[in-house]
Amino acid sequence: MRTRIYTLIAPALLIALVASIAAGVQRYASPAGGLQLPVPNTGDKLLVVHTGSLRYPREAVDSDQFTVHIARPVHRIVSQSWSIDEWVYSIVPPQDVVAVSESAYKQRTSNVYASALLFRPAISSDPERVIALDPDLMIVSSNSRADYTSLARSSGVPVFRMQTMLQTLNQIEDAVRLVGYITGNDEAAANEVARFHASVQKARSLRPDGAPKPRILAIGGNYTYGKATLFDNIVQFLDGVNIASEKGIEGYEPVDFEQIVRWNPQWIIVGTDDGKAEAVRSQLLADPTISITQASRDNHIVVLDNRIFLAKSPYAALLVQAIAEALYAPAADSAQGAR
Repeated sequence: MRTRIYTLIAPALLIALVASIAAGVQRYASPAGGLQLPVPNTGDKLLVVHTGSLRYPREAVDSDQFTVHIARPVHRIVSQSWSIDEWVYSIVPPQDVVAVSESAYKQRTSNVYASALLFRPAISSDPERVIALDPDLMIVSSNSRADYTSLARSSGVPVFRMQTMLQTLNQIEDAVRLVGYITGNDEAAANEVARFHASVQKARSLRPDGAPKPRILAIGGNYTYGKATLFDNIVQFLDGVNIASEKGIEGYEPVDFEQIVRWNPQWIIVGTDDGKAEAVRSQLLADPTISITQASRDNHIVVLDNRIFLAKSPYAALLVQAIAEALYAPAADSAQGAR
């Protein structure tokens, strides 16, 4: 009897498996591109840009190793992430952007608020609403919902999943070129790369020859920024020492004030909401633990607006500039005056 039951179970499982596969095929079949299975949410990795010919149709490989085919220059573009909003508006004519993330309309935190307000693109959080806009291209974050991407692709819209948590200034330049390529705005992208590169190099030039390496700690909320973060790369670029990286922290990890006291940074750089910089700075200076650090004693606590502190786009040039000016501008001015 038991053998007979086992004999019956095996075909039943096979039938269920076949039915499941068939349902998946029906759900994700795309009229324009065949089977579109859900894209795994694997998070961000190092930016690797794979693009093809400058002629159309163009091809580019996204963060899921999916080859996206773009038939012609695009003029109806959807951005699904706050950092992608910033890349797109840095390159694309603003009237070509038909949907953006909610963050674009947050005046106190958005770097692209004025551009979004000018043409009032839709909010891109609802994929079905976005598809109804008949976009030529959707650019979504590599950590966006898999069902969002699958639904859009199954409708026949080209969807490019893009890494957004970039770790170096060079990756930002690569990302600008990539967005220029997939949107057909190659010349604008080249101009933006040149502007970005010149801006960060100018900031770097503020460091006087022979200046000692400043020891710096960044704080964002309860977190600090270690190896493999854009902040770490910026500190290295400006010839400083990122204490969190030096202490072996990888990525973003919680930090408490007791650790900060033990590390005794020469500079503390903090991000906060717009309009709260002075209040946050006063709180840190008044804190009994922070007040005994060298950063506090030397009045080296720098509080930056989050729209600058958190930028992972061409707007990161503002972060490089702000840090360089805080670290080196007074010394550079003094050296200039002594000549």
